[in-house]
Amino acid sequence: MYECPNCGGNLKFEIPSQKLFCAYCDTRLEPEAVTKETDTLENDCFEVNVFLCPQCGGEMISGDNDATAFCSYCGAANILSARISREKRPKYIIPFKKTKEDCKKAYARRLRRAIFAPNELKDSKFIESFRGIYMPYWLYHFTQKGGISLRGQRSTQKGNYVYTDHYSITADLNAQSKGVSHDASAAFYDNISQELAPYDTQDIKPFLPCYLSGFYADVPDLSADSYLAEATEAVNRNTGRQICRHSVLKRYDVTVPTGQKALNTMLHTNCENMDSAMYPVWFLSWRNKERVAYAAVNGQTGKVAMDIPIDPKKYLLGSFLSAIPIFLLLNLFLTLRPSVLMVLCALPALIAAEIWRHELDSINLRENHVNDKGLKLSKRKRKSSATPRKEKNDEVVPLWFRLLFLCLFFAVGCPILSNFSPRLVWLPLLGIAIYICVTGLKKRQLSEDTKGGLSPVTVLTAVVFSTLAGLIRPVSDLWYYGCVILMLASVIVCIIDIIRNYNRLATYRLPQFDKKGGDNNA
Repeated sequence: MYECPNCGGNLKFEIPSQKLFCAYCDTRLEPEAVTKETDTLENDCFEVNVFLCPQCGGEMISGDNDATAFCSYCGAANILSARISREKRPKYIIPFKKTKEDCKKAYARRLRRAIFAPNELKDSKFIESFRGIYMPYWLYHFTQKGGISLRGQRSTQKGNYVYTDHYSITADLNAQSKGVSHDASAAFYDNISQELAPYDTQDIKPFLPCYLSGFYADVPDLSADSYLAEATEAVNRNTGRQICRHSVLKRYDVTVPTGQKALNTMLHTNCENMDSAMYPVWFLSWRNKERVAYAAVNGQTGKVAMDIPIDPKKYLLGSFLSAIPIFLLLNLFLTLRPSVLMVLCALPALIAAEIWRHELDSINLRENHVNDKGLKLSKRKRKSSATPRKEKNDEVVPLWFRLLFLCLFFAVGCPILSNFSPRLVWLPLLGIAIYICVTGLKKRQLSEDTKGGLSPVTVLTAVVFSTLAGLIRPVSDLWYYGCVILMLASVIVCIIDIIRNYNRLATYRLPQFDKKGGDNNA
């Protein structure tokens, strides 16, 4: 706690003025003019209060001694337990530039487009729960100095001939990249930190503990080497682009190697220094049992990164209301034979099953932390994913291409097959349904605690009955309409599973949930 020299009140960092402010006597002081004796005892450490959530065990540090009734990690309403600690002092900090009101406005603008979001996310009382947290980052400083050799070419046309001249180009490179940053907290998911980037390092300042007054900070738990390879790759990629855009070199169509080892050697990339820093983030968490969704706002630029779950009731109601005018419109202008209608209903069923199968891949990647290097390296990684059964996405063909293939098959393949025999249409459809069902159920086994999973079975069942009707070709249309109803019911079941899986992707199970309670740690 930083006391006001005039009245002894608590000084807080005021974002608009970028000064320490006393709400009791309206005193404003420059951060550099305020220190505590404990701040100057050691140059590499400073005294803080560590707040511990008794529900999830999450830790936040602050220069204040006021506990909060809200945990920014798990969203639980608690009185956090506290203890005094000495933490390693970061070298730099970017103070908050955006106020809480700016943050709430940016959040509200983003949420206006989320018409199916749960009502709680739009509640003004809920939005008041935004907390300012300084997240730890590592800053990498690179130099690239030395001679480089490049290959280039120029082509000219004379008459019917094209002449290509090849060049061997040598140049001296003298480049510096300072402030290449990556987050240093395993609890701060990589996809969220990447969405909030970039930060403008022109606002960076030497760290002073008083900047934390009125805010919280996460504790760094990843070493500086954790993201060195990613930072090096980013620097090499940027330098390569700058070389190709050089006013002289671009006339020779210069090419640079694509492999990182070759680039490191050619560009003489060297990491001169690695410093710690704190960057500002406004955090809001929404908790549903042991799943947490985040809304994070860049405290410097106002950029928003949100995970927005879907309310299934809202979505199904909206879909039903949208289907009524579409049904009436198609009923007025389109008349289909029952056998053709049955084939067309198979398209949305197979598309829904394919999307469900794709979501299982995404869940497997997320919950095994395949794309989150920080959690993979951290000791706080949850026990259930310590030995994942699968850590690789085996989907070589992207989802959009597979869906395009299905649409083209129905638009081109089905009419061609029906010219030979209408019965031939259902055999490939049955094969596609069996493939999606079998592979989907295998993927479901790889993801832990996946609820639902009847989607591919219901779709396959509907396709099997439709195939039998298409091959037997009964005289009564009731058989066809019964298969159509079964097919559409399978689509509804599939959509419910898709929403459930989407909400699982939009929420996280915190690694702090596997810690012991905060009271025990305190």
